[in-house]
This record gives sequence, structure tokens and C-alpha cells, in this order.
Amino acid sequence: MKLKQIKYHILFLFMLNAIFVYSNLVTDTIRLKLKPLKKEKEFHKQPLLLKTNPLAILWGPIPFTAEYRLISEITTGQRHSEQIGISFLNTSPLWKIIEKTTPISSKYQLKTQGWRIQYAHRFYLIKRKKYAPFGFYVSPTISYSNAQISIGLLNYYRKSYYNFSNLNVNLLLGYQFGKNSRFTLDIFSGIGYKKNTVFYHVNSYKIIPFDTKDFGEFYNSDLKLSIGINFGWAFY
Repeated sequence: MKLKQIKYHILFLFMLNAIFVYSNLVTDTIRLKLKPLKKEKEFHKQPLLLKTNPLAILWGPIPFTAEYRLISEITTGQRHSEQIGISFLNTSPLWKIIEKTTPISSKYQLKTQGWRIQYAHRFYLIKRKKYAPFGFYVSPTISYSNAQISIGLLNYYRKSYYNFSNLNVNLLLGYQFGKNSRFTLDIFSGIGYKKNTVFYHVNSYKIIPFDTKDFGEFYNSDLKLSIGINFGWAFY
């Protein structure tokens, strides 16, 4: 092969290499001009809140009762949450103190047992980039309580008792503290409707409506005024 031909071959190879390098540079330039991928939407972890109020043990939703309350709240949207509460009712410790400090015969001491269930949907009044369940809220709430109160153990074992029930529907305004904290504090107040009824069960077959006039006008009124507080713990 002549020297001149060898020179032409080498020149041809250099040209091919230059074309290859240039194509890569153009490709890289095009890649750089592409719009960056959109940032993934930030995921906000919403806690499960478990709440109670130790003060409710002193006096519950029904006269002479103590309430052992457990409430669960879970977020269902940026500004919404659902709350469900269940309670066990027993004789109030305040009434037990009265029984011990006054000459009340054991025949007339109260034996109480019952329950309560409540449900609420909460609308949180928060700004665009904030999330429930913390801050100001408006909440329609419904609650139903039922308790059986026997006067004396003899009546208790004979299944003679007073059956108290309480139904109330409220519109509550409140504020829940505790963002970025495990401990939460829920303060609320509101107004609504209530209905109290009492029946005396003489036995399994005889039930008599009981006149609650002696319990006062506020107890018998349909107006329900609410104010309360719950202490909670957040599980993320």
C-alpha cells in the first residue's frame, strides 16, 4: 500500500471519530436542555390520636356516674378527620365519698353500670399547606349514653333498676394543640340539643316512666351546653 493511501485511510478514520464525538456532544446538550423531572409531592404523615380526660371519672354524662373514656381520631383528608369515642360508666367516686361520709345505709347505696358512644366529623379551618388534625375546627357531634342505676344490692340482684339514657347532638368549636409533638391537647365548647329519659324497671316485665321533674329545669331542658378538654397522645 502506498504512503499516500495510508494517509487517506488515517484521515478517514479521524473524520469518523470526530463525527462520533460530535454526535455524543449533541446528544448530551439535548439532554441538558430537557426540563428536570417534577419533584415528588411531599407525603405528610398524619397521626392516630388517642385521647381521654381523667376529670370525667369524677362525674359522667349521666347523674351519679363516672366516665372512663377513650377517644380515637384519624385524619381522612387535608382538612377533615373522623372521631369515635367509647366509654364505660360506673358509680362516681364523688358519690361514693358522700355515701361514706353520711349515714346512708348500705341498702340505699348506688350500684351503677353503663356505657357511652360518640361520633364526630371535624372540619379544620387551616391554611393551604397545613394539615389536620391540628388547629381550629368546627365539629358536628352526636353522643348517646345509657346507664342502669340500682338503689341497694338487693334491688341490683333482683334486677330492679332505673334506666337513664342521654342523647345529644352538638355543634362544637375547638382548637387542638400538639403539632410536631406526641402530647396533644383538645379544647372545645358548643351548643346543641339533648334528650334525657328515665324508666324504672320493677322487674323484667314491668317498666314505668320516671318523672325527672325533681332533677331540675336544666336537666329537663332540650338545650345542651358543652365545654370540655381531652388530653391525647399521637402515634405516627
